[in-house]
Amino acid sequence: MSIIIASPDSLRAQVEAATGGKVTVLYDDKGFPSLMHVIPKFRYEDLGIDATFGTGVATAFIKGNTELPEIFVGQYQAQVHDGRAVSLPGRDPRTSIDYDAAKSACTAKGAGWHMMTMHEWAAIALWCHAQGFIPRGNTDYGRAHDATHEIARRQDGDSPRVSSGSARILTGSGPASWRHDNSMGGIADLVGNVWEWQHGMKLVDGQIHLLEDNSFDEDEANWTALGHYFSNEAGTPTLKNSSPVVEDAGISVSQWDNLAKDAGYTESQLLQRLLVSPADVSMQGRFYVNTEGERLPLRGGYWSHGSVAGLGALSLYYPRSYSSSTFGFRPAFAL
Repeated sequence: MSIIIASPDSLRAQVEAATGGKVTVLYDDKGFPSLMHVIPKFRYEDLGIDATFGTGVATAFIKGNTELPEIFVGQYQAQVHDGRAVSLPGRDPRTSIDYDAAKSACTAKGAGWHMMTMHEWAAIALWCHAQGFIPRGNTDYGRAHDATHEIARRQDGDSPRVSSGSARILTGSGPASWRHDNSMGGIADLVGNVWEWQHGMKLVDGQIHLLEDNSFDEDEANWTALGHYFSNEAGTPTLKNSSPVVEDAGISVSQWDNLAKDAGYTESQLLQRLLVSPADVSMQGRFYVNTEGERLPLRGGYWSHGSVAGLGALSLYYPRSYSSSTFGFRPAFAL
């Protein structure tokens, strides 16, 4: 599918005027446009939801020793054109792509471009929670499982709820309630449609390795190996401060905020801020984990997940080399 490159000035002006400046258009090294939602810097205490998260600038807006005044998150799940991830409406999102290929499609766009990080996802989810609005999405074959009158355009042309085929929707074709701020200028399809690969965290034999802030261009070898682990020894995902017995067994728990913690577990505020370790907030979505080897994160759920999908949905089940028709991703940008 070709992309028409409009004049940067006219296209950007049209998009910013239509959204009150909430969305802008950024161009990559080949001149391809992407519609990007602008998220201004905020502090945890601005959210007013839970003292657990502490105070200070949200980690999505910290990059090393620099505070970012804003971040730009793709308004739509990515499509790939000429090796570059683009965020555009009305497209079939790119799927069947592994972690490294998705990441490369973002970084190939030029300086500042990256695949959406765990820090950025969590900041958006916490902001939604603070506003008292949690988006719905394509969680029932082209419709919302919890509001079945809300439908969107399936890329395979089938009607919503036909439980066959690939029930992805064309990006942004759902109602405003499927966007993070309940407006058509919001970030679309965070809940359901396709799982989204996330950058900045991984499990290695159960141990959590991550970026401590949004330094998205930091070499993976320099990520921090925390003294925090996931265990499946007890048959349920459990956070521990000691190395578990590693098992090649995928297990899950129905809600992210129901994750168990080992007796005497020493909490990590950073993991709570990233919506990995439960805090005193409720965030819908199932949690999956496999502790053997290296596992990379996906968030959000996909089109048939029902209440399993959500802003709290997190999968640490698959290796970086895995791909699926239910896996996609989203570009982001910051300088």
